[in-house]
Amino acid sequence: MDIITEFRKHADECRRMARSTRDFETKVVWNRMAERWQSLLATEETRARQRTDTRPRRRQAHGWTDESRAA
Repeated sequence: MDIITEFRKHADECRRMARSTRDFETKVVWNRMAERWQSLLATEETRARQRTDTRPRRRQAHGWTDESRAA
């Protein structure tokens, strides 16, 4: 199982646990855990896209910045 699938599975399980509990504090803890897994998932998905993005990057000319061009 790849890491993205694993993180998604953990986030979903935490959400299920939050829905199944009646205790408010426990529900908050499960929801926070789900949010954390979701955050890790988003980070890993971004990294995966960056690894597969093979387009060449445009390099800026030496001494120029976006701010100085706008002036």
